[in-house]
Amino acid sequence: MSGVVPKDWQELQDWPPVGISELEPTARAALSGYGCHAVTAGPGAGKTEFLAQKAAYLLQTGLCPAPQRILAISYKRDAARNLRERVARRLPAHADRFVSMTFDAFTKSLVDRFSSALPPDWATTEPYNLTFWSQQQQSDFAFSVAALARGPLRSDLFALPQKTFLAHVVGAWDLPVTLLDDRPSDPVGHAAMAWWKAHYLDATPPNADFVMLNRLAELLVRTVPQLRRALRLTYPVIFVDEFQDTNVAQFSLLRSVFGEHTAITAVGDAKQRIMGFAGALGNAFPAFIDRFDATEHPLAWNFRSSDALVELQHVIARRLDPTSVVPVSKAPVEHGHEPVALWIFPDQLCEADHIANRIARDIAGSHRTAADFALVARQKIDTFVQRFGDRLAQHGIRVRNDDAKVGKLRLQVLLASDVTRLLIGLLGLSADDHGHGEVWVEVSGLLQRMRGAAGDEHAEREVSDDLATVVRRLHSWLDGHPVGSVGAIEVVDQVLALLGRDEVDRYFTAADRGEDFDDVVEAFTARLGEVTHPNLTWSTIFDNFESRDAVTMLTVHRSKGLEYHTVFFLSLDDEQWWSHSRDVGGSISAFFVGLSRAAQRLVFTTVDHARKAGIAELYTMLAQAGVPEHRCQ
Repeated sequence: MSGVVPKDWQELQDWPPVGISELEPTARAALSGYGCHAVTAGPGAGKTEFLAQKAAYLLQTGLCPAPQRILAISYKRDAARNLRERVARRLPAHADRFVSMTFDAFTKSLVDRFSSALPPDWATTEPYNLTFWSQQQQSDFAFSVAALARGPLRSDLFALPQKTFLAHVVGAWDLPVTLLDDRPSDPVGHAAMAWWKAHYLDATPPNADFVMLNRLAELLVRTVPQLRRALRLTYPVIFVDEFQDTNVAQFSLLRSVFGEHTAITAVGDAKQRIMGFAGALGNAFPAFIDRFDATEHPLAWNFRSSDALVELQHVIARRLDPTSVVPVSKAPVEHGHEPVALWIFPDQLCEADHIANRIARDIAGSHRTAADFALVARQKIDTFVQRFGDRLAQHGIRVRNDDAKVGKLRLQVLLASDVTRLLIGLLGLSADDHGHGEVWVEVSGLLQRMRGAAGDEHAEREVSDDLATVVRRLHSWLDGHPVGSVGAIEVVDQVLALLGRDEVDRYFTAADRGEDFDDVVEAFTARLGEVTHPNLTWSTIFDNFESRDAVTMLTVHRSKGLEYHTVFFLSLDDEQWWSHSRDVGGSISAFFVGLSRAAQRLVFTTVDHARKAGIAELYTMLAQAGVPEHRCQ
């Protein structure tokens, strides 16, 4: 339906964007509050800004009237937070009517709040235990189910995906309202039911991961019409970001909850589909356009990357989709450096030395900080951390491994959690009361939402007064407990005691959080313990907790949605890209995602002895794009 004129076309033309000078014409048409829209937006297209502008348009013009709200669903916690903060900046008067959360958080909140309404056969007497099963555990279970079967069903069961059993089998099966004595005869239903019985129905306590919570949430809205009606009335407008990574379970839930009559805007880029291993649909956008009768809007502007980088991106994009729109760079042009190159080293130590020296010289000779640089790898970033960390430390530069495991969470997930933002914000304000205006605003906003004060001037003043009191008391406590006299557990307990642990727990559990509150607190405490050293001040420790001024090290998957001035794409070789031949399309998409994080400078690296025959296609594309090669010593 591309090219359909919106009903509110004249209003769209007259409405001025908020906080920005202009909108891409195609983006302006996609602001329409009528019908469903599929916005295909490549790297740097400004998806967050587009969604913030659409929210502003719908809320300001009354197309989404009070007290109704807009629900925005993202795939990453930091993306959800960034969008919420962008809308709050652009539209503070309506920020309380914009709800931004992850898909997992949305499904978890439905189950946590309304599980008592589940059909009797699916009701449990105990709370579920949020559990994560490894690929090996899924594979072992799938194999055992198939091995126990007889007849033709046996071979059908062995043919099912095993390592991704949850995403592709459990997630693809709609739960029946009532359970029969016999398992379903079809292979997917038979295997999925076996999983549910083993891990949920017959388990004490029941165990569930986010795929299972999704299926329970879908069953809830399918069987409880009052809940379905309430959700549709509350959220007449839905945004779904990174739609290309939608899996079959999420698509099913979206359809069940909101039907075909809600105004849904799906935003994403099929060329950046990198969640195939987690069950992402291969045709998410065509399926959405067909099922929801959506109008397609391809965006072409790139606000992130310079001309040279955009040209490289388009070479890769054409390999993934020959019909890709030619992007137009809107980024400022920087001179004085080579925008893209391939560096070849004799060995890995030379690689680390050379890159560390280059980063140090660049920081010393420019206005850039360590946070402007990223070291990205296809996988296993841990294998690079010590080598690069040691070399950069010689220049007084820190690194932050966003893929590091902290408690049950990854560091990137922990740092994006609102619980973390609240706790570390309070600690930072209490340890150093100078130059933290933005932190005060962030913490105040979190407390306002926690206490339902947003939009109420009197209540907001009370929250501000309470915040000042908490900061003053925590400052006094930290003064009386110097570093080394107490452990991380005592510090965290003190903050939660001043806030009211139960109140914080209730809000962040019931609102829109995906992880368990206790898991976040455990990970927060572990991270605080890691960065606490007796010779440091509390202020320095809390700064080190976030390590904002550090070179970021992360995998391609964790780099999604982020941008850096300079990206070093490490180890372009067969070892890092060992699975390339198994899923060429997915591998090239990952390559595309990683290289498109760079705004001004992109450096690929490899070493002489590394095998590269398996990814010859990637090197061919770099050659086609005219990427120069340099041997470094």
